[in-house]
This record gives sequence, C-alpha cells and structure tokens, in this order.
Amino acid sequence: MIDVIVTILVLYLLYKLVFDFIVPVSKTASQVKSQVNHIKRTQEEQIRRQQTQAQNSKQTTKTTVSKTPAPGTTDSEYIDFEEVK
Repeated sequence: MIDVIVTILVLYLLYKLVFDFIVPVSKTASQVKSQVNHIKRTQEEQIRRQQTQAQNSKQTTKTTVSKTPAPGTTDSEYIDFEEVK
C-alpha cells in the first residue's frame, strides 16, 4: 500500500516538474531566442540603411564640395598639444 502511495506521489511530482517548470522554461527560451533574432535583424537593416545613406551622401558631397577653404579658418587657429607630466 505504501509503495502505491509513494509511486503516485513520485508521478505527481514528476508531472508538476514537467508541466509547471520545464515546459514554461522551454517556451520562454524559444520566445527570447526569436526576439533576439528579430532585434538582430532590425539592427542589421539599420546598419545597411546607414551605410547606403553614408555612401549616397559621400557621392553628393564629392560633387558639391568646393576647393576654397571656409572663410575665417586659418592655420594660426591651431593650438599645439603639450603633454603635462
């Protein structure tokens, strides 16, 4: 009789372990994995967009940049860096 009670108790505990712990953890892990993949994809798309925008802006600035220096900029405005010990 005690063997039957212990067996039922062990089976119940195994059932609770599987359906209250292992199944929810596995579902959560798969959801987190899919969200991380989604975030990775969106970041890669943003990087690609930024690179194409940078390439496009470089191409447009190459054609519109003039060779004359900006007004008010001279070499005398440069201050040398001195290391302090």
